[in-house]
Amino acid sequence: MLNQQLSQVRGLLCRSEMKLSDAQLIVLRYLRTRLPADRLVWINRELLGYTKADLPSLYDQPKPKQLALSWLHGKNYVLAVPQYRFLNGYWGSLSEDGHLVCMDVPHLSDRSVFCNIGIQQIEIQLEEIDDPQLHMLSMSADELTGAEFYCWSTELVRIHDAVRQKLCDFLEVIMAEPKLQT
Repeated sequence: MLNQQLSQVRGLLCRSEMKLSDAQLIVLRYLRTRLPADRLVWINRELLGYTKADLPSLYDQPKPKQLALSWLHGKNYVLAVPQYRFLNGYWGSLSEDGHLVCMDVPHLSDRSVFCNIGIQQIEIQLEEIDDPQLHMLSMSADELTGAEFYCWSTELVRIHDAVRQKLCDFLEVIMAEPKLQT
């Protein structure tokens, strides 16, 4: 029965016939009592977003390969850094006529930032955009210079697609596990 439900969710998700955030909520509900929390924590973080407390290692150089996440009754979990969540863009400001003026400041030399917002928020932002190839978003700000990090909306589409594929792959693996086939 569970496998049939997960298979149905996976099929709808892979065909983009179900919102990713809805699929994440359903999967969490189906599996929360059947799998250990450390196997589900990434779904929760992808759904709701990563917190600053989750990400201190991201702000240290060089970029780490793992994150330590605090979740669920103070337990800590370690996950691989989701490289697909790094947005490619530019630090700058908008001119009076609406053009992006890039800033060349040493501490802003990195042309990527970690996107910590959850899939729910990404879906809301994408619903407001007609054509992601024509819109830029401000995703971060630098207090020292006032610069903002701008990226094309297609970066959010890329993250959304990566999480969708990752959840489809996860469901395929889970459904093959003998303990869930009953």
